[in-house]
Amino acid sequence: MTTDSRKFAKTQDEVKAYLGKSIQEVMEIDGTVIRQYCECIGDPNPMWKDTAPPGLVTTAMISSGAMLIGVPLLHKRSVAGGADWEFFKPIKKGDVITTTHEFSELQDKGSEKGPRLLMVYKSSHKNQKGELVAVSTNTIMNF
Repeated sequence: MTTDSRKFAKTQDEVKAYLGKSIQEVMEIDGTVIRQYCECIGDPNPMWKDTAPPGLVTTAMISSGAMLIGVPLLHKRSVAGGADWEFFKPIKKGDVITTTHEFSELQDKGSEKGPRLLMVYKSSHKNQKGELVAVSTNTIMNF
């Protein structure tokens, strides 16, 4: 995606108006998804037949919340600013993972070098039983 296709805000207050907004996405974990992921990462370990490697959820759902929520950028450049993940339960074949992405924080990190905002997204990843399997915090630096 090029920055030309993104919506740009005129003020920081316009971006702040999106704080607290969230969106959900759902991913069904079947044997094909697990097998294809393992092929992509080159991991033939048979332990991944019925259980997904933790990286599957990070790859499938990392930072997509930023695009789904539609938070406008204030400046014309943005880069990934880091991510933190915590895993609580294994993801098994047959699980349906519901992820809720929330635009949770906006930090003004501007300096004499220019404007800079950190946009923080928190996501919870739950299985079909409502059990929390992972949480993630993703940061996008907008400058």
